[in-house]
Amino acid sequence: MKNVFKISALLLLMLVISCGNDDDTNCEDTIVNLTSIETEYGCTNTPYQLDVNLQDDFTILSSQDAFEALTESECNPLIDFETYDLIIGKQGLSNGFDSIVYQAVEDCNTNSVSLTVTFTLNATAEAPNVTYHVLVPKLINPQGTTVEIIIN
Repeated sequence: MKNVFKISALLLLMLVISCGNDDDTNCEDTIVNLTSIETEYGCTNTPYQLDVNLQDDFTILSSQDAFEALTESECNPLIDFETYDLIIGKQGLSNGFDSIVYQAVEDCNTNSVSLTVTFTLNATAEAPNVTYHVLVPKLINPQGTTVEIIIN
């Protein structure tokens, strides 16, 4: 009878260990809700009117002071940096463009955000340096943020 009790206790222990919660199995990357300075603050034509002191690179701004130090614009919004971080960058293009499309995904394991910026070019002969930006909910892991540029 003692052996039956020991075997039962051992089986119960193995069952508890094997049924432990493995957080990685339920982990799913999530689409990040994005907004913009145009949508939130009424600024217009920001690819051309919002200038950032960068060259084919991006940065994350988390304060109004940093925003004012790195950017120039006819529209000077007071951004709610308690709610948002601003991912902003500059990209040189070989032609003019028709649209910019943004998509951001947060990695569930690292909490890092990957932003994809897609420019759809047109046939105009201009070769602009344009500013792209998105307002994202405060980043948990800003150091892990990446930006991928796609030019179509």
